[in-house]
Amino acid sequence: MEFLIKNPITIWLRWWLKVLFHKIKFSGRHIHLEYLSEIKQVQFSEYNTIRKYARLRDVSIGKHSYVGRESQVYHAQIGAFTCIGPEVIIGPGEHPTKDFVSSHPMFYSTLAQSNPVIVHKNRFEEFSTTHIGNDVWIGARAILKTGITVGNGAIIAAGAVVAKDVEPYSIVGGIPAKHIRYRFTQEQITHLQKTQWWNRDLNWLIEHKDEFLHIQTFMDRVK
Repeated sequence: MEFLIKNPITIWLRWWLKVLFHKIKFSGRHIHLEYLSEIKQVQFSEYNTIRKYARLRDVSIGKHSYVGRESQVYHAQIGAFTCIGPEVIIGPGEHPTKDFVSSHPMFYSTLAQSNPVIVHKNRFEEFSTTHIGNDVWIGARAILKTGITVGNGAIIAAGAVVAKDVEPYSIVGGIPAKHIRYRFTQEQITHLQKTQWWNRDLNWLIEHKDEFLHIQTFMDRVK
């Protein structure tokens, strides 16, 4: 039985059937799922791409957002036009660091991370929702703590470990991640937040694509 479950043909067939299911469910939305990406309880929007070997669980993802190769995203709400690089980990879950005698899930979780399960209900909140805004860029191998909020337009540097909320249009990096600078002036940030360009349709974006080349041009022409 184990041979059948782990057989490469069985693995490929199971993946292909899941892709087919999502292609039908989200027909016409231009969803692209690359080889052996793992999808469970994911709500797609349109023009989403999930790269090879990425794993998503309990995730909603806005239009034109993508998840890079071998990334893992759990219990997250992701906005539109957000770029998640390769090998990123978002919302991996928490364990108790005080009061509980042990951090081992046997004593507080029913999710069977290890055997045996000895509790009849969850006694610690392991997975709270992580909120990632629109137009966010997350570099390769960054790790985002479960339950945090990343504001619109933020940039998270490659390899950063983010344990706290990230302000809109700020750049953070390091271990633990710290604020480096803002991408724009406060006036420019306010303008971008007000326009909410990420809610415009594709035709509008095509029409105004040249305005996206410079922030001042965008401010002058897009109200």
